[in-house]
Amino acid sequence: MEKSIESIWKEGFLESDALVAPTVNNLYNQKSKSTTDRLKRMFKINLYAIVIMAVVTWIGYALLGVPLAGLFIFLLLMGVFALAIKQGRALKELDHGLSSYEYVKAFDNWIHGIIAKNVKVMRFFYPLIFLGSMAPIWYAFEKGEITGKILSENPDIPVLFGIPVVALAVVFGIMLLMVIFGGKIYRWDVNLVYGAIFRKLKGLVSDMEELRN
Repeated sequence: MEKSIESIWKEGFLESDALVAPTVNNLYNQKSKSTTDRLKRMFKINLYAIVIMAVVTWIGYALLGVPLAGLFIFLLLMGVFALAIKQGRALKELDHGLSSYEYVKAFDNWIHGIIAKNVKVMRFFYPLIFLGSMAPIWYAFEKGEITGKILSENPDIPVLFGIPVVALAVVFGIMLLMVIFGGKIYRWDVNLVYGAIFRKLKGLVSDMEELRN
């Protein structure tokens, strides 16, 4: 009866020369390459999505009469894009001559490393993006369309820069919450997009370590 991949892996690791056995190495190479290549493709797609979103937002905000706010968001997104490109270069520096186990471990460490760094950045990125997204509403307030209606019904409401103070307090309150919980928001966002492949990679590492031991 033909041996299963799992049994070949297990027997291979129990041999003293397991890590140089061509059959075992080939099996690991196929599985690890499939997993890491999929994550790399998703990473590239995400980069394209950031650029498209940046351009569309700038154009859309210009049409709404707030081109500077659109430029602000465009620059924020392109900053994230530049950071991702820089982090991607570190991935290319991983030694492809490593064994499958060592490469997957290095790949997994790279992922956790960039997530840890990005958590710090995103704590401020999300509030700033939210502030920029409020620009069309701010513009409507400044034109007096919304403020005039509110003041006609509530003349005692304090106004600052043409905007009710209550509205400003709500906006900055939300921004403060984003600063506090930005890291968790980012981790949730990453898990939503990459969660399945992360779990697969983690399972691959666990399998390799279990068989090695």
